[in-house]
Amino acid sequence: MNIDIDSQIPTFENRDLYVELGEHIAFYRKRAHLTQKELSSRINISRAYLSRIETSNSSQSFSLEILFNISRELKVPLKYFFEPFPAPGKSISVKKSGKRKKK
Repeated sequence: MNIDIDSQIPTFENRDLYVELGEHIAFYRKRAHLTQKELSSRINISRAYLSRIETSNSSQSFSLEILFNISRELKVPLKYFFEPFPAPGKSISVKKSGKRKKK
């Protein structure tokens, strides 16, 4: 993270990656039928912080620990947060081995 000397506002070199990651978190949270309040409570962060993570017009950074906790609570392997969204109508289910398969 760099600091813009003139404005003292953080500028993120990886802003687009944070935005995409936040969109994926929102997508999988909604797919799990959880509200921001429910998920944030389960992973011990504030609803406002989760909202900033998920908002596409924001570049809220967050730790890998938070991402790991989100992944665990949503039962979505980490790699799915970095891949394109599933096609409409296709679901992803978890096998007993922990690996996912497309239905």
